[in-house]
Amino acid sequence: MPATQDPIREQLVAARRNQILDAAAKVFAEKGFHRATTKEIAQVAGVSEGTIYNYFANKGDLVIGIITRLAKFDQLDSEFAQAFQSDARGLLTAIFRDRTGRIEQNMEMVRAVLPEILISPELRERFYQQFVLPIAEFIEKNVQARVEMGYLEAANVPLTVRAVQGMFVGLLILRVLGDKPLQAGWDDMPEVVMALIFDGLRPRDGE
Repeated sequence: MPATQDPIREQLVAARRNQILDAAAKVFAEKGFHRATTKEIAQVAGVSEGTIYNYFANKGDLVIGIITRLAKFDQLDSEFAQAFQSDARGLLTAIFRDRTGRIEQNMEMVRAVLPEILISPELRERFYQQFVLPIAEFIEKNVQARVEMGYLEAANVPLTVRAVQGMFVGLLILRVLGDKPLQAGWDDMPEVVMALIFDGLRPRDGE
């Protein structure tokens, strides 16, 4: 029989992981990915350097952990279930706004680690396999289920999902690059993106 999970231990592990990720995000934002050391991260976290390696194998693991936490990947399942049971547009807009807000709050850290993700072949592959692909497959599954139930129009689901996902990644890169219109209108982007997804660029009826 599988061992019974200890909920208190799970909470302690999650709290320690978050403590370390908070420290890593702070150090990455201040020093950049390459100049940051696990020793400095441990000092900020208030733990020994060895403790970090009990939870994360290296700095690359810390980057993936930070980005995954920013995206709230563990909450997507319940959020999507709610979206398709009620006002999909309204709830998806709220989800998008929550994520863009979290990115804005952590922009210095994102600027520090995103170039490294794009430049490093190893980290880029890990980021794709552990973050980008699982989210794409998760959304595909949910969208395909709604297509089969008749709630959404039939489409090439994998490409549709990647078009939407690519829109978000592209916006993030433009934001990191300092695009002024995007920076000025960042708070309005959730509504703009959802209008494109749900309405497209077709003229309104009668126009």
